[in-house]
Amino acid sequence: MKDLVDNRKRMTLGTKLRVLGLTLKENGLLYTMLLGIYYGGSSVADRAFAAMQRLRKSSGLPGLNSRGLNAEIWDNWDWQAGGDEWTPSNEWKTSLVANVLKPRVPAGSVVVEIGPGAGRWTEHLIPIASNYTGIDISKTCVEVCGKRFAADAAKAAFRVNEGNNLPGVADGSIDIIWSFDVFVHINLVDIGTYLEEFKRVLRPGGRAIIHHGTTAGHGGGWRSDATTAELNALITSKGLRVAEQFSEWQDGPTRHDVGLYQDQVTVIEKL
Repeated sequence: MKDLVDNRKRMTLGTKLRVLGLTLKENGLLYTMLLGIYYGGSSVADRAFAAMQRLRKSSGLPGLNSRGLNAEIWDNWDWQAGGDEWTPSNEWKTSLVANVLKPRVPAGSVVVEIGPGAGRWTEHLIPIASNYTGIDISKTCVEVCGKRFAADAAKAAFRVNEGNNLPGVADGSIDIIWSFDVFVHINLVDIGTYLEEFKRVLRPGGRAIIHHGTTAGHGGGWRSDATTAELNALITSKGLRVAEQFSEWQDGPTRHDVGLYQDQVTVIEKL
């Protein structure tokens, strides 16, 4: 509905009235009445959403991105689609693996993945890692991945965390941390705790590649309260540095967006 509200702002009142007249002529009264209800509802929903986001930011509310809500939601999510319900196309996913994941995860790396879900990216990380650990707030996801990747148990393990920590990961032992479709749902307070964990577990020069929101949730998509500026300041305050940051990548003649809601990928390096 937000798209509908945004798009209709691009029409003048005269155009809207003409569109209404044509709609009535071509579709009849009942259809036009239902459209009016839909338009009115979308406007109310848009205003309510904007008010929710302002209240959330001004009052420091977690919105739908607290650790408790994240655990409840992902424990009870239907994972039959394997996480590919968030994949815009097979071409996009193949290109992301080839142009984002593999160039930044060197073969033989010791890897931690935060939020493997049902293994959407895990299947590409395990084969190139010398050792892999998947850590998720959801017990369901840990069980799903444990079964799916049982054949890789010699070098791959999965465990549950509290949504902001890396339990069982030794200090200075990790080359790469990977997390996609996860930090978009993690609020700044918990991102800060994660960053402290990054500094603890990464080797000098080690990197964390995270996909995150940029607009504090104002663009929709159930995003966290983080903006890019706030995230970057937090990274610096924890003694880490932003090595790379992008919202799209080029694959030959094709440009791909990181996400549907102005998302970014940030590569964080331990100095």
